[in-house]
Amino acid sequence: MRWLLAATLVMVVGGGVGLAAPVAGGGLGLAAAVAGGGVGLAAPVAAPVAGEVAGGGAGVAAGYRQLVAGSHYNCVIRVDGSLWCWGDNQYGQLGIGDTVIDAQYVPVQVEPGVRWRSVHAGEGGHTCGIRTDGSLWCWGYNWAGQLGDGTQTGRSFPVRVGTGSWTGVGVGSMHTCAIRSDASLWCWGDNRYGQLGDGTLTNHPTPVQIGAGASWAEVTGGGGHTCARRTDGTLWCWGTGGRTGDGTGEQRLTPVQIGAGLGWTKVAAAYAHTCAVRTDSTLWCWGHNNGALGDGTYEARWSPTAVAGGGSWATVDPGYAHTCARRTDASVWCWGSNLAGSVGDGTTAIRYSPVPVVGDQTWADLGAGQGHTCAVRSDSTVWCWGDNVSGSLGQGPLVYWRTVPTRVLTL
Repeated sequence: MRWLLAATLVMVVGGGVGLAAPVAGGGLGLAAAVAGGGVGLAAPVAAPVAGEVAGGGAGVAAGYRQLVAGSHYNCVIRVDGSLWCWGDNQYGQLGIGDTVIDAQYVPVQVEPGVRWRSVHAGEGGHTCGIRTDGSLWCWGYNWAGQLGDGTQTGRSFPVRVGTGSWTGVGVGSMHTCAIRSDASLWCWGDNRYGQLGDGTLTNHPTPVQIGAGASWAEVTGGGGHTCARRTDGTLWCWGTGGRTGDGTGEQRLTPVQIGAGLGWTKVAAAYAHTCAVRTDSTLWCWGHNNGALGDGTYEARWSPTAVAGGGSWATVDPGYAHTCARRTDASVWCWGSNLAGSVGDGTTAIRYSPVPVVGDQTWADLGAGQGHTCAVRSDSTVWCWGDNVSGSLGQGPLVYWRTVPTRVLTL
């Protein structure tokens, strides 16, 4: 995809005016007041060359393969396998080769020419991805060895983890877990709370196998805890007490089964809470609760609790203090902390149960971060809302927040 600077103002659905184009002399024009958010100067607006379709065509399959949100940054993989990230780059978590640029306000490609299968962004400042050849790579913050390269040196560019082929990866605050092609599970990094699951509290700067079994299908990392789903649909968690969901509030140094006898299709962990979808498409959450569990209360739950309002759910992604999920009808609903509009309902009021995101409700993918949310619509356009710290909304440096979905520049 080739891009040209567009000297126009962009109107965005549910959110007023976009960003002003560059003005003569190389400066930036002033943005007009924007409904549902702050105002300020903008980065140049990028538009596709005439005849090309932004995002690659109609439908998420035609434009984007995956979208993820980290603490104050995001990454997307296009269908051509190229990886693009934007937002906070304090620790090199964007993977663009330096930390001099500590915030990237519009998407930038990571390692041009390299093709990626999947990517996962953490809340602690590191990112990991699997290339199309099955190799696993990590970059960003590395205080506890969470990059898996045997050091505690931060990396502003991808470094390879181990050898062989990998099928899945989950990034926690300061630890990482991944699944090899033989379905075995491996973890590394911070282990102060037992989140690596190897029965110890010892940090590991390189991957260590968890258990002797080889039947893992999905893994996700939170802030001091980890959850994983086996190929038989059972769910297992370990680490910090109360976040594991076993009903005890006790620390677990090895995997314990959650909801015995139940089948699960999706699990996703955030810093202090976790949510999962059962085989009957019901949605359940547990852990600390400022509204992020969506059960209509602010009470902590040590075992899976049904999200209020019922409904049929396809996927879920919990952020630091809020949660968003997509129903089987493609609508997106959010709840929890909403100080800067991360729920996307046009307000800043905390929501203790799910509310629909304002505007078009045909979404294909979503990612919830720390105070912000991004999602891909079925027309393959990317939209974000909430806090714009470090450019996480892709809207330029002086756009402070958005309480409704606003289209990301250049995507």
